[in-house]
Amino acid sequence: MARIDDHSDLIEALRYIDPAKLGYDDWLAVGMGLHDSGLALETWEDWSRRDAARFVEGECARKWAGFGDGDGRVTSGTVAKMARDRGWVPAAEDRGFAFEWDGEIDFSLVNPAWVEDADFDYGEEWDAAGDLKRYIEALFDPEDTVGYAVESTQRDGRYVPANSGVYTRTAGEILDVLSRTGDVRAALGDYDEHAGAWFRLNPLDGRGVKNANVADFRYALVESDSIPKERQLALIRAIELPCAMVVDSGNKSLHAIVRVDAPNRDEYRKRVDQLYKVCRENGLEPDAQNRNPSRLTRVAGVVRNGEQQRIVSGPCGKASWSEWWEWVQETTDDLPDDTNSDWDEPISLAPPLIGTEADGVLRCGQKMVIAGPSKAGKSFALIDLAEAIACGGSWLGWECRKGPVYYVNLEIADESFRNRQHVVWDDRQAHCDTGDGIESVKENFVRLDLRGHAAELSKLVPCITRRMLKRGDRGHFRAIIIDPIYKVNGGDENDAKAISAFTNQLDVLARNLGCAVIYAHHFVKGAAGARSSMDRMSGSGVFARDADAIVSLSPLYVPENMRDRLAGAGAWRLEATLREFREPDPVNLLFKFPRFYRDETGFLARFEVEGRDQFAEINDAKKRQASRDQEDKVAWMRSAIEECARDGVPATREAVLERMCQGCDDGDVTDTMLKNWTTGKAKWSPIRCKMEGGDWVLYDKMTIGLK
Repeated sequence: MARIDDHSDLIEALRYIDPAKLGYDDWLAVGMGLHDSGLALETWEDWSRRDAARFVEGECARKWAGFGDGDGRVTSGTVAKMARDRGWVPAAEDRGFAFEWDGEIDFSLVNPAWVEDADFDYGEEWDAAGDLKRYIEALFDPEDTVGYAVESTQRDGRYVPANSGVYTRTAGEILDVLSRTGDVRAALGDYDEHAGAWFRLNPLDGRGVKNANVADFRYALVESDSIPKERQLALIRAIELPCAMVVDSGNKSLHAIVRVDAPNRDEYRKRVDQLYKVCRENGLEPDAQNRNPSRLTRVAGVVRNGEQQRIVSGPCGKASWSEWWEWVQETTDDLPDDTNSDWDEPISLAPPLIGTEADGVLRCGQKMVIAGPSKAGKSFALIDLAEAIACGGSWLGWECRKGPVYYVNLEIADESFRNRQHVVWDDRQAHCDTGDGIESVKENFVRLDLRGHAAELSKLVPCITRRMLKRGDRGHFRAIIIDPIYKVNGGDENDAKAISAFTNQLDVLARNLGCAVIYAHHFVKGAAGARSSMDRMSGSGVFARDADAIVSLSPLYVPENMRDRLAGAGAWRLEATLREFREPDPVNLLFKFPRFYRDETGFLARFEVEGRDQFAEINDAKKRQASRDQEDKVAWMRSAIEECARDGVPATREAVLERMCQGCDDGDVTDTMLKNWTTGKAKWSPIRCKMEGGDWVLYDKMTIGLK
């Protein structure tokens, strides 16, 4: 079996890693990872040539020959991690997410791995002055004061502006010169063709070039030179950035000038943060240094080191920021549509998978957890259930709908699991519960043995989905069984957020495959009987709240002197908490290896679940009875007070006492009792008394609001 962390699309991942930005150790690690993955030496060499300044012919081959395959080797996963950090997403990876109350919205619009590179076809001969004119007219109004820099200097081997440049001319003035002369240098001034020239993103106030001097927050710059320009342009188009202009920088990057149209600087910061987040989550890693509204960007119409700074695209994507942002939110909103138009439509419930409409446990497409203590036989119960579905037989007395079932075995050795399949089926044959027979089981029972290959469920879901859909379209399988889930839930069962993400992955399986999801979980340590059946599972309460059906298997305490009657069988109680069907009465079971059977004799009904505190139950019953008695006393007093009102007499203690004794079937009520029931110490009673005209008069504080 292939490793879970194999990356068959590693060549695609390399496109996101720029060798020119790596140190020697990281460059070498990429080579070792490619060697480990089984790719050819030429893959490493072709990628390394992208760093023309440092590439040495033959160096890759010499290093490659020395790479080994020991335990300390760098694997393909290292290369994948480096690419992921730069925006790469494997083609097979599911884009689903678990949304939390305190989580952030995922703005994944595209899978970058499926976006094809764009072609650069500049077409006709370059008109430098025409490009500059088109650039300025697209970005500025004639009266806008613009900033630009043509003087340059070298710093750390690269050309940068030598000063703040010009910031007092208007766009109209520059365009006038261009129209008269058709000469870029006449319009802007002389520049060094090794360095190129720059324009500031936004109009200025004519007094400086700082952020405070920005007069209108129209545009933001998106530049990402970690991937080839063909991929940059493809992603810019794919995520519909509302670009006013896209310019080739004359080097490794494109400069996308994106409309943000912010009313003020605070809103500008917010929109740029949103813009960069969307870009990052779709494989376009923007240079964070370009956040400032007064940022310089490469201007079209000049030459840089022999390359043309020219327009790649005019306005493209959405027409405005508001249109784009609305589109982003709509596209990433993968919730179902709301509706109120289906009231008169016929209701179409999924059919029961386990049981019938009158006595069901689980419908097709729902989720069920089988919980019990360790070594309780849960796997045997699940194998028995899988065979019941595969052949259309019964399970613990419930009929099962026949169909294919996919069993993900994470814990039992392969051959041991096969042996369990056979012994369970042999027992079914012995009890004449074989449905449509062994051929149905051979055809419909598909297993995936992952002992030793387990990973978090989020990583397994794409692999499992792909394998299941290869065997049939969505809805082909009746159920997928995952046994057990502690192997794939991420480790911390008490982390509600992590378990919520885990259960969301179960929803992804159910939705994508159109089948039920059934899994095994274990009880919390300690006396399970002291808890309600749905609270016996270990870890976060999300487990109990998430599943549509919770089936708990709890051991019964059978006294030593009565165990002989079990003939070596285990005594269990099945309790089901169901969302869709009426909850069945507890079912007493005998585990006679290798299957559970209903106790048809009723012998087990007399026993309690192990750990249940019978004395606590007695005390609880006494408390419940005392509460009912108090409610009765309040009712008697209220009735007597109302009777006094009808008789036209004050509700004195004496008058109330007389009428209570007449209506009380449990004996006389004494003056002392009535006095105790109407004092502040009797917090359960709303009846109080006050002195009026020399007598204690009773009143209902809930009725008249007196305290």
